[in-house]
Amino acid sequence: MGKSQSLVLLTRGEQNRQILSGQLNDLLRGRVQVRSLNIEDNFSPSLLEGDLVVVSSGAIQRDLKRHLEGRSNVLMARRTIDLRSIHHILRLPSRTKALLVNDRKETAEEAISLLYGMGFNDYWFIPVYPGIDSVPQVEVAITPGEPQLVPPNIKRIINLGCRIIDVTTLTEILYRLDLLDEEAHFLSARYYQQAIELSKNLVQSSNEKQDLNRLLTTVLNKVHDGVITVDTAGKTLVYNYAAEKFFKVPARQVIGRRLQEMIPQIAAERPLQQLKSEEDSAELFGGHKILVRRTLLENESKEPTGAVITFSELGTLEKIERRLKTHPGGTGYVAKYTFDDITGKSQSLMICLKKAKYFAETNLTVLINGPSGTGKELLAHAVHETSPRRLNPFVAINCAALPKDLLESELFGFEEGAFTGARRGGRAGLFEQANGGTIFLDEIGDLPFSLQAKLLRVLEEKEVMRIGADRVIPVDVRIIAATNQDLKQAVERRDFRQDLYYRLNTVTLKLPPLKDRTEDIYLLIEHFLKKWNRKPEDFFTSRVLDTLISYSWPGNIRELRNVIDYMAAVCRGRKARMEDLPPDLQHEEPPVVDPTPGDTPLLKLAGELMGSQKFSADLAILRIIADNQSVGRQRLAGELRQQGFKLTEDMVRTRLRILAQRNLVKIGAGRQGTQITNKGREMLSK
Repeated sequence: MGKSQSLVLLTRGEQNRQILSGQLNDLLRGRVQVRSLNIEDNFSPSLLEGDLVVVSSGAIQRDLKRHLEGRSNVLMARRTIDLRSIHHILRLPSRTKALLVNDRKETAEEAISLLYGMGFNDYWFIPVYPGIDSVPQVEVAITPGEPQLVPPNIKRIINLGCRIIDVTTLTEILYRLDLLDEEAHFLSARYYQQAIELSKNLVQSSNEKQDLNRLLTTVLNKVHDGVITVDTAGKTLVYNYAAEKFFKVPARQVIGRRLQEMIPQIAAERPLQQLKSEEDSAELFGGHKILVRRTLLENESKEPTGAVITFSELGTLEKIERRLKTHPGGTGYVAKYTFDDITGKSQSLMICLKKAKYFAETNLTVLINGPSGTGKELLAHAVHETSPRRLNPFVAINCAALPKDLLESELFGFEEGAFTGARRGGRAGLFEQANGGTIFLDEIGDLPFSLQAKLLRVLEEKEVMRIGADRVIPVDVRIIAATNQDLKQAVERRDFRQDLYYRLNTVTLKLPPLKDRTEDIYLLIEHFLKKWNRKPEDFFTSRVLDTLISYSWPGNIRELRNVIDYMAAVCRGRKARMEDLPPDLQHEEPPVVDPTPGDTPLLKLAGELMGSQKFSADLAILRIIADNQSVGRQRLAGELRQQGFKLTEDMVRTRLRILAQRNLVKIGAGRQGTQITNKGREMLSK
């Protein structure tokens, strides 16, 4: 039996510790040892030893930054309000002013943001916390588990209880501890229970004001799964947005009518009295498999008052798990490519990739330099995917794509009211969203001079300040920058800060232009044609292939890919000819030596080879093959180098395929090597 896993929970306050540790113990059910610490009572760095450290608030993370920094097993918990306590707020009249009381300003503001995000936009919540200068005169106070902090003159106190850990964090805990498959059903049941409790509250308050129903329906519309509530007569009381979207029947046609008439497939098939307290089933609807849970609603006398039907097409937990695996932090910021996605074997590329793989495993800042179209962003993705930060966000932004003011707010974020149109609550910038991961700054040479100082602060101090803010926010972000400019010259022109240049220039990766990677062109053509289900030798005539390989490609790989896509789209079902090339390439056709009227077809072919300026190399290849019964590419490349031809093995392969198309050689399968044909021998004799 393996060693038991352990989890360390860091909280502030004894009540928080007890409630959150109880929630985790309830989730993990003895499979993992949970050690909960109230950092106000006892904290020592030695207590952080565990397979996973869960931090319950951002304030704790900042206070213990020097102890937590650099640890890969730290998880910042997302907290939410227990939906089962929401009905207390729903009983308040619309446009009620209420204090939101918590132990700190930031936690009070977080709770307000949660409530507004759940649809309580008709209320006015005012943050109140110890040390505030003045407290508004209102009659109602709401607090997430801190009633002792409520001012004494408040007439009505609504205690929502301690904010609990939300379902995405619970799922991530199971995922990191490799328990998600074992505990998915248990967590799914708890997740559905919140929606069911909300629906129960709606049915029990069906005789109250329409205002209450509307607010509760708004909350239910935030639930991603379908929720339908019926009364004892089968009349539909609740039909949320997810149900409307799935069944494609508008809510206005369903609410108030019998569900059996409108959607018979999902309605209970027998009277409520025969329905068990909870029933789960997997059912087919419109070709989709859905998971359905029917829950009986009862009053205090245990008499049926209605039923709640919840359903999900794929299963909530599967969706959350997929987001965790593909979208770190649920943001959608994720690297898409690895080093395996980079095509090429040229020496200059291999040198760059070897260096990139080595430094990918560090946290050093990386500057990628190369002409446009060489794949700088692809390389940045690969560096992140090989780094220790690969499970965290990868955020990319083009510094030349946005005007200065918009770029500043995107990178550094802004506070509420920082400028006209700034949204309520402000917004985190990309550096904050990339926390723990990597940010890729493309076209860094075009970063406005005024923003370069703020970027330097991030590099040196590891902190950002939002627009309109009066405090700094610590961030742990690796920076990968890219440019097609000579930043050293930009420094000399005073267009780029010298101090920032030296901070970015810690590790420089130089991507060569495609004209310096001639031996990779065939491999790239082969790669781009795969999506069209074509092969170079079957799709191009030898003259077209020769033209593509000898072209200088000023637009580099991007231009090559566009040309291949263009020709594949134009030449469906036939070979691509010279006239099918884009206009820019047609004049690049290698010159052909016109034979005299007495020339034989072989001499005409020789003229074509000479015109391609590879005649000498091709003749040398034919002679080497003719002198041997069979020869492989590696040996061919070696003998050609001895004769002064600087051809790599891949370049030799390309020349062999062109010669084979002209029936001058025959390429054997596997280790059979290449043999010269009678036509090839005749060519040599000429």
